[in-house]
Amino acid sequence: MDKKQTLFTYIKRVTDWKVEVKNKEVSLPLYLRTGYTFWYVTIANMDLVFAYTKEDTHDMRRYAQAYKTLREKLDSQVVFVFDYLDTRQINSLIQKHIPFVVLEKYLYLPFALMQIGTAKQSKNQLYKNERLTPDADLILIGYLDGRIRNGMMVKEVAAAIEREIRSTSEALSLLDELEYASVKKEGRSKKVHFETKSEVYERLLRKGLSPLKKSFFTSSEIFGNKAVKSGYSALAHYSALMDTGITTVAISKKAKNLLLDLDTCEEDEALYRVEVWDRDPHTFAQRNVINPLYVLRQFKNDDDERVQYALKEIEEKIKQKWNNR
Repeated sequence: MDKKQTLFTYIKRVTDWKVEVKNKEVSLPLYLRTGYTFWYVTIANMDLVFAYTKEDTHDMRRYAQAYKTLREKLDSQVVFVFDYLDTRQINSLIQKHIPFVVLEKYLYLPFALMQIGTAKQSKNQLYKNERLTPDADLILIGYLDGRIRNGMMVKEVAAAIEREIRSTSEALSLLDELEYASVKKEGRSKKVHFETKSEVYERLLRKGLSPLKKSFFTSSEIFGNKAVKSGYSALAHYSALMDTGITTVAISKKAKNLLLDLDTCEEDEALYRVEVWDRDPHTFAQRNVINPLYVLRQFKNDDDERVQYALKEIEEKIKQKWNNR
């Protein structure tokens, strides 16, 4: 079930409201179009715009600013849609009176005087619903890409993702708990064995973390291998889709000196759109372009038919690579 249908089904279940989709096109700034997927609807005689968040950020101020801009540009009530929010983030949005939905978990619509949360779950269920950590997510990317293989020792996995053994062990323990893999002691070493690639792929496509923390435009030159292509630039690299916009690049949030050297600017003055990731985008990159598995994740909820066709092209190449091994 796609995100839109999941949202509509959840609203119908908890409110008994019928959702009617509207065909509407509104001109919005590029950063909003790339950061959100919009669904225009009518519910209980109210015109609403659901803004599904593509980018995962802990900065609630960013959503407050986006909410203000959208309210000014759209003649409808705006409701953000998230895959996940922690308690602090939920409370922050409520304090700011910003409407939102956490899929299958929470509904806050102050304009309709409605606030609904799910019933308490068992401790085991809560743990099963926890999101992957960046290290755990990265290990699965490496496994699907063929850089990490069944039977590898923990230290070999750590070397593949360029992380310390301790943090790698913690990530593998989480993958074991979430049933992506099993870590077993064989002789004197611990070795990891994953579920099938098709099963891991399907789960990761649904639940994988977005590595994107924030983005901005810069007029500064970025030389050499300091950044890798991402976004539409990466999508065009891996498919027949043409990228006619500003080049998008990804940089690790740990590259602080580089980030400080980049001057921010408006889009019409920019040389690059810069994505700041919670991990090193060079890891498992291909020819200085982010791994195609990240591209599939970035655009999975994009409604553009050309984008979806390009994603199918990329997905077929990945699965064909599995079959040839």
